[in-house]
Amino acid sequence: MKQAVFVSRDKAQFKGLEQMLGQHSIEIKWCATGKELLSLIANTPKGQWIDLVIMEETLTDMNAKVLVEAVTTQSPMTNCAITGTMDKKQFHDVYEGYGVLMQLPVQPGQDDARNLENQLKKIRLLG
Repeated sequence: MKQAVFVSRDKAQFKGLEQMLGQHSIEIKWCATGKELLSLIANTPKGQWIDLVIMEETLTDMNAKVLVEAVTTQSPMTNCAITGTMDKKQFHDVYEGYGVLMQLPVQPGQDDARNLENQLKKIRLLG
């Protein structure tokens, strides 16, 4: 079963995304901090990986770029999406080379869930 992890203390923030992923039978987990996510990745059994991480741009213990770098190093097969308010050029400049799928608004809505769903279909994470 495919797995997605939300890194946020605000579960309501990602309700629409969580529902969309659930409709595709993706197992959802939650982490409140970047350190918690890295621990979860480190303890994922060999031969398995977390398919998708959706994180807030600013976490209590680290910023998203530091976390993306660590996730990419620990688990290169894991795709990341980040909430934030950067313009497209700034986002590209900051995250280029890290395989970040997309930036989502801080409060993603149904259109954003559809956009993410379409991205995940393009990379064959969703059928």
